[in-house]
Amino acid sequence: MNRHYATAWSTLYQARYCILIALLVYTGSCLGGWMYADALGFLHQAAGSLAGKFAGKGGVSFIFSLFVHNLVATYITMCLLTLWGLVPVVTAIANGLILGWIVVTAAGLSPVDTATMLVPHGMFEWPAMMIAWGVGLWRGAGYRFSADPGTYFQRWKRSNQLFFLIVLPLLLLAAIVEGRGHLSGWFPG
Repeated sequence: MNRHYATAWSTLYQARYCILIALLVYTGSCLGGWMYADALGFLHQAAGSLAGKFAGKGGVSFIFSLFVHNLVATYITMCLLTLWGLVPVVTAIANGLILGWIVVTAAGLSPVDTATMLVPHGMFEWPAMMIAWGVGLWRGAGYRFSADPGTYFQRWKRSNQLFFLIVLPLLLLAAIVEGRGHLSGWFPG
């Protein structure tokens, strides 16, 4: 097991610059969604559709649905569909715009309410997303700048190890924290 974790950490290290790029793209998109919220009214439908997936679910069903949704979304951008790194970057942009837009347009939420809603589960979800997008970018294009890029299959295998050993546990923790917060009434809606 130590060998698998060593490989996962090595992959994380090799993808570190791509993870930083993903963080910068996401942060810039969050700021863009926040600054230009008026021009992004079309996101209302996307956010409503996403919220509708979880509406009416309670207990373990809510947590499980949230976990599976995030698991599938991050796995696709990290291990399946990189398309030269474009899919992870576009996904980071879309998620950032939506988050920035939601922060501005959430009716009646103070900055403290918003932080209370986002930060507890975000401590686990944000690193998982940055790793997924960054490793997806690394697999798609960034590996060309690595000292030991390996073959396509080796990079895929390494990204899967990283996904299952580091990203999956982070997403599970995020879903539990977000699910508990939602169920206990911390979140509006």
